Amino acid sequence: MEAMYIILGALLALGGGVITHHIQLHYSQLKEESQLLLEIEKSLLELNAIEKEIAKISDDTEDIKQLAERHSLKHDMLSHLEKLHLFSIRIFSNKNRSIDVRVTKYAIDDHLRTEENRFILLREVQMALNEKLITQYENETNKDPSAF
Repeated sequence: MEAMYIILGALLALGGGVITHHIQLHYSQLKEESQLLLEIEKSLLELNAIEKEIAKISDDTEDIKQLAERHSLKHDMLSHLEKLHLFSIRIFSNKNRSIDVRVTKYAIDDHLRTEENRFILLREVQMALNEKLITQYENETNKDPSAF
C-alpha cells in the first residue's frame, strides 16, 4: 500500500511539473509576442519620422551633404523595414495573425507602403497591446477633442 502511495505521489509531482512548465512556456510566449508588437510599433513610428526627414530634402539637390543625409535616411528606412519583417515572422498566436500578415505585406511590398497603411497598422498594433486604453482615448477624444 505504501508503494502505491509513493508511486501516486511521484506521478502527481511529475504531472504538476509538466503542467507548470507548459503554463510558464505559454506566459513567456505571450510576453515575447507583446515585446515583438512593441518593437513593431517603435519601427512604424520611426519610419514615419524618417519619411518626414526624407521629404524635407529636395529630390533634385546636388549638395553632397544633403545627398549623404538622404542616402543615410533611406538606409535607416530599409533597416526598419527589414526589422518589421523579422519581427512579424516571430509572431505566433492566432489572435495577432492578421497583424502579422499586414506587417509582412507592408515591409515587403513597395506599393502597400503608404502613410495610410502605416497608420492603420500602428492602430492595430496599439489595439493589440492595450485595447482598453486606446478605446477609452478614442471615446474621450470623440466626445470633446479640446478637453485635457
